[in-house]
Amino acid sequence: MIGRPYAAPAGGPSPGALIRARGLEARYGASLALRGLDAEIAAGEVAAVLGENGSGKSTFLKILARILPPAGGEIDFDGRPLSAIARRETAKRIAYVPQSVELVFPIRSLDLVLQGRAPHSLRFVAETAEDYDRAREAMRACDVESLADRDASTLSGGERRRVFLARALAQEAEVWLLDEPTAGLDPRHRLEFLETLWKIHARSRTTVLLVTHEISLAADLASRVLLLKAGATIAEGPRGEVLTVENLRRTFEAPFEKRGNRFGVRSDVLPAGGPEP
Repeated sequence: MIGRPYAAPAGGPSPGALIRARGLEARYGASLALRGLDAEIAAGEVAAVLGENGSGKSTFLKILARILPPAGGEIDFDGRPLSAIARRETAKRIAYVPQSVELVFPIRSLDLVLQGRAPHSLRFVAETAEDYDRAREAMRACDVESLADRDASTLSGGERRRVFLARALAQEAEVWLLDEPTAGLDPRHRLEFLETLWKIHARSRTTVLLVTHEISLAADLASRVLLLKAGATIAEGPRGEVLTVENLRRTFEAPFEKRGNRFGVRSDVLPAGGPEP
């Protein structure tokens, strides 16, 4: 059961809305992955998409990245239907960083970052001196310039995530779509990645839409939160209004409770903590 249906705000998009979805649907074959998703993201804000596995989080990003076409509903970008915008324009303005990328062939980290310059280059024209300058600037900002000549496939998970972040920065995109950006990272690399992301966002006011399972990450980083279940919107809006015990219980069907400023899942089986030292 999804619970009470989400009521979309009346009227048109909010002032400053950069991304607006209404009744968005997506399919994989006969399977409906998104069923009436509603969301608005303003320019320059960090928004988090939370939900169970299979709730449609990554599908939403793929539609925005124009990897997957919508099966119904409306999706606008900067006041225009996304489908009416030239792909070259969206390739410049929207950067998509998937959860994982399999690097089949060896590639220098610098060359991987240079791929972000492709939308700005003329077809069949080699990278310019400016492209190299922008790529190195991006790597410096993400603290991976020392890895420029390393094979990207040999990097640690945290290093590789920051290299892909540098590629998005070199792209000079105003929107970053990040799919599970901290998945599989140990605490130190997770912190390094998030600090890098936040510093770049604070400096450039990039619009960030990230998919995550981490409620604490959404609570710490995002100003806006979208909760999805079975491809439909449970709640969407400012973080403080959306992250409630009731909404999290409806989204994850788990016995959430609030512990100070955090949310946790109550268990009658697991111990609350280890033995006293």
